[in-house]
Order: sequence, then C-alpha cells, then structure tokens
Amino acid sequence: MADKLFLELVSPEKLLVSKDVDNVFAAGEGGAFGLYPDHSPFCTALVPCVLTYAVDQETFKVVVSRGFLEVADNKVNVLAEKAVFSKDIDAAKTQELLEKLQQELCGDISDEERAEKETEVKFYELALSL
Repeated sequence: MADKLFLELVSPEKLLVSKDVDNVFAAGEGGAFGLYPDHSPFCTALVPCVLTYAVDQETFKVVVSRGFLEVADNKVNVLAEKAVFSKDIDAAKTQELLEKLQQELCGDISDEERAEKETEVKFYELALSL
C-alpha cells in the first residue's frame, strides 16, 4: 500500500507541480472529488476549480481552468489550460481582467466565444475568492 501520490500539474506556460503529495482535491464535470494513495484509475475533464493538495501538514491551492486529470498507479497527471498558485494571484490585475471579460460578455459574440469567456470569468472569480 502506497503512502503518497505523485502529482504532476502542467499548463501551457510551465510545470507547476512535480512532487509526492498526500492527497489531491479538485472538481470535474461530474462534481468534486478527492484522490488518495492507491486510488482506482480515474480520468475526468476538469472544470474551473481550486485544486488543492497536501504535503505532510501543509496544504497548497492552485486555481485551474479547464483541463484533464488522470490518476493511475499512484500518479496524478493534470493538464490545465490555465493555472496559478493562490499565493501568486495579483488581485488588482485579476479584477481588471475579470471586468474586461464581463464587458465583452455584454457584446455581440458567438456562442462559442461566450462559452470560452464564461469559463475565463469563473477562473478569475475563483482566483479572487481566495
């Protein structure tokens, strides 16, 4: 029986996490979930959420946009379109980006653009909630 999971979280910009962790919590299209060592194989599309993981007694939070998460053999792979550690969030810049997106949503845009912008709004709202 394993006592750790190996978490690797990447975005197009960089590798954010690559380490042994005690657990991982996130949200997929089917709802929120938690992963512990020896979890059965699992794959899901992620929705904008705060992904948390623990190392010993310390908890870390990462805001992620859409992406994918897969767990197998005590390895968790997360591919996120956008991800930022809670400690790295610039509230003023995030608020500015959120307001810009909200204005764009009031305009005449396609359904596809609207869905993309609504996902981004959720990401920035989550970031500001931390």
